[in-house]
Parts: sequence; C-alpha cells; structure tokens
Amino acid sequence: MHAPLPDPLAVLQVATEHRITEEQAATAIEWAAHLTVHAWGTYAGLLGIEERDGRAMEAWFHSLPPATRAAVLDDAVTAVVDADNALADIYQQKDRQARVIRTNRRRIHIR
Repeated sequence: MHAPLPDPLAVLQVATEHRITEEQAATAIEWAAHLTVHAWGTYAGLLGIEERDGRAMEAWFHSLPPATRAAVLDDAVTAVVDADNALADIYQQKDRQARVIRTNRRRIHIR
C-alpha cells in the first residue's frame, strides 16, 4: 500500500515556513501524518472507538487545538532535518576516510 503524495501547495508552504527543501517538507508532512494516525489509534483504543472510523478520526483531529497540530508538524520537520544532517555527517566522514594522502614526492616504480 502506498501513501498518497502530499498536496504540492502544502509542501511549498511548509518548505517556505521552515526554510527547508521541498523533499524535506514532503517527508515531514508524511511523518506528521504517520504520527497523527498512531496518536488516533491510541486515542481510539482507549475509548473503544473503531480505529477505521474515518468520521470519528476527522472529528478528533479537528478537535485538537491548532497549536497541537502545528507542534506535530514542527516535531516532524525537526526529525527530518536532524536525520538529513546526520546522514550528511556520515557521508562526509566516509569521504574523508576514502581519500588517499597526496604528497609532492615522485613515485618510485620497483621492477
């Protein structure tokens, strides 16, 4: 099962507001949606509501304060940016290790 792609305008808005790339914004939106679905599952389980009840989930989501919804997205953006930075550090370290030390000495060929 594939998740639908995030709304392109929402991606641009998140990228602009958080000063991140569009790819990072799309990933953050998907991650925030994933976190929201898991939070709904926990909430529904506690109250005995069917998790697949889309109307109940929609009503629950709209009952959340806007600050809470924004906080979930902010946390997702932070996680995505931190993951990208960690990967960049790992790749940078590997690049440094793979380089050969160059000297000004002439090469000697042994026959």
